[in-house]
Amino acid sequence: MRGLYNLSIYVLQLVFFIGRLFSPKLNLGYYGRQNWRKHVIKFKKDNPGKLIWFHCASLGEFEMARPVLDELNANKLEGVVLLITFFSPSGYELRKNYKGVDGVMYMPLDTPKNAKDFVTIATPFISVFVKYEFWLNHLENLKISGSKVILINGLFRKEQPFFKWWGGMFREALKNYTHIFLQNKSSQKLIKTIGFENTSVTGDLRYDRVVAISKTAKQFPQLESFVKDSFVIIGGSTWPEEEWILKQCLDTLGSRIKLIIAPHDVSEKHLKQIEQRFQANNLKRFTLMRPEDNPQIVLVDTVGHLSSLYQYGTLALVGGGFTGALHNIIEPAVFGIPVFFGYKHSKFPEAEYFRKNKIGISIHNGFNFTEHIKELLEKPKKLETIKHKTPMVFKSHLGGTHQVYYKIKGYTMNS
Repeated sequence: MRGLYNLSIYVLQLVFFIGRLFSPKLNLGYYGRQNWRKHVIKFKKDNPGKLIWFHCASLGEFEMARPVLDELNANKLEGVVLLITFFSPSGYELRKNYKGVDGVMYMPLDTPKNAKDFVTIATPFISVFVKYEFWLNHLENLKISGSKVILINGLFRKEQPFFKWWGGMFREALKNYTHIFLQNKSSQKLIKTIGFENTSVTGDLRYDRVVAISKTAKQFPQLESFVKDSFVIIGGSTWPEEEWILKQCLDTLGSRIKLIIAPHDVSEKHLKQIEQRFQANNLKRFTLMRPEDNPQIVLVDTVGHLSSLYQYGTLALVGGGFTGALHNIIEPAVFGIPVFFGYKHSKFPEAEYFRKNKIGISIHNGFNFTEHIKELLEKPKKLETIKHKTPMVFKSHLGGTHQVYYKIKGYTMNS
């Protein structure tokens, strides 16, 4: 089985090599990993000290790790150096200049030699992985090196390889973790069935993050008159599926609603596609918006503003729920607005939690979404009810960041 795993990594390496010729994203990932050993050697030379290494697959995992990084920065641990690696160009390109750490780079692919060389050169004192990161060769070499290995925001389901008869090497991989911090008790109960006891339930660390963001949310004066006395739907990190749903809703309800659309893909090509789709409506790009403007649609053509923009919404439709890759629904919910998302959300416990507490709504199509909007337009008191529920929904999920921080602090102090 281990041979098959290593073969899959070499196949992935080949995909990167060939795919770079056809995909700008794969091209970034391929060339971003070139000469990685030299980059790590230079980083270690420039940053002596106890290395705490965070690995995030992409931007979503970075947002899960960020509360811990913020806590480490707020409480400087003597002699500690922070490094982040990313697997995906989507995360790296957006956070390569992040000031909260001493270095940002790509993680080398998990071949046996790459893993051994990375751990030998970087010598991480503590290694922190996020959610689903189980790179077998890196984990094995970290264990051999004596690094304390932590998983944060861990999420386990019975469909995963750990719980299959053939998943022995994955169960063995869990033994390389010193401690696992989990999002929910069901995950804790599940991995106990395969003999892993070193766990804590922290909830989703993004709750801590979004609450902090909501308290310092950036203000956008150019939107004040736009949202005043209006029913504003924010499409957050939308994909074409959600954009078509918003178009159908607008066509049905007309001037009764306004839209702020912040697409997942902010390339000029996709922005023009959205403008074409809504050509019959009064649309204005966010970067061109002036306080005196009053369009029906604002198209967000920037990155990094969405978490603050949610404060201007009456409700949100969050992207990814029709592909099984749901984006962050916690960000809009913190402002007390209803959150809508597609029906493919079984891998995201926060979605089911929101549904049970009636602050989140799963939809199947544009007609379904539009009917919900009609109801909220006619029964505005439902919006107030949701706003009052939100603080209690969030309360039980706060504080997990401190648990992780004190575990890391304990490791550094007791070394």
